[in-house]
Amino acid sequence: MLTDLLGAGFDVAGGFQTAIAEFKRGGWIVALIGAAAMVGRLLIDDAAHASLWRSFRHVVAAAIFAIIAFFVTFQWQLSAINKAIVQGLAGALAPELVDWITGLIRKKLGMAEPPRRRKGRKKSSGRKRAKPKAAPRSRRR
Repeated sequence: MLTDLLGAGFDVAGGFQTAIAEFKRGGWIVALIGAAAMVGRLLIDDAAHASLWRSFRHVVAAAIFAIIAFFVTFQWQLSAINKAIVQGLAGALAPELVDWITGLIRKKLGMAEPPRRRKGRKKSSGRKRAKPKAAPRSRRR
């Protein structure tokens, strides 16, 4: 079935061994591409609330996702620059990819989603104010 999807003559084990050899020979640079993409994203984002530990986790996740993208795109018939773009985007979008994958896993397992934090102002309780607002003053000429 897998050979039908990937094409006749595709050796999964041999392809993976070749990918590992290419990764050792110079593919590890892909991790740097993904990490650099995440560092660039962190520099652009409003990171006033970001801690150093959070930023470090994002950079490591970006490197891991870029490596995964390397192995996924290894057999694709794309130019090297297009593969680098895919790998860099995988690194830059790592937090969203982690959220998406964990959401899918939670949904499949029937686990409840964690409660979302509210951002912005707290909503009114519906009670009226103790003092009414002052009426606007009319202008005298």
